[in-house]
Amino acid sequence: MTVAVRPGTLADLPAIADLQAACFSEVWGPEFLGRLLAQPGAFSLVAVDLGAPAGFLVARAVAGEAEILSLGVRQESRRQGLGSGLIRMAAIRAAAMGALQICLEVAVENDAARALYGGLGFREVGSRPAYYQGTRGVRGDGLILKRVLSESMGRGREVD
Repeated sequence: MTVAVRPGTLADLPAIADLQAACFSEVWGPEFLGRLLAQPGAFSLVAVDLGAPAGFLVARAVAGEAEILSLGVRQESRRQGLGSGLIRMAAIRAAAMGALQICLEVAVENDAARALYGGLGFREVGSRPAYYQGTRGVRGDGLILKRVLSESMGRGREVD
């Protein structure tokens, strides 16, 4: 697999929306993504494999903190380092924008994502009961994870 991670563009919005819809039950269309990415500090990254988008990340960096809003990798490209590559690139970009830490929410039952984030040094700092729209109308709990941006994640010396 030959993958390149690059900044997302307006032309990528339909592909990001398609990937997001394939990964999550709550769908964000291209219009919603466009409005989100027009906000101050918001950005997207796209992982491209053989010319086709294989993964995406949407984030924002404001007031010293970055937040990963959505991250997804197409099913057949998972467990090959794309998610961690996207997160590392987001951390570098967020640090360049002045962020000192990065946070995100993850569904309690999403063991694969929790393992990915834990492996990258994210730690649980809170929870959000009934945060996620689940299947069959049942809402799922979310966890709030955070990580200080250290040298290995896009910043200078680790302080946590």
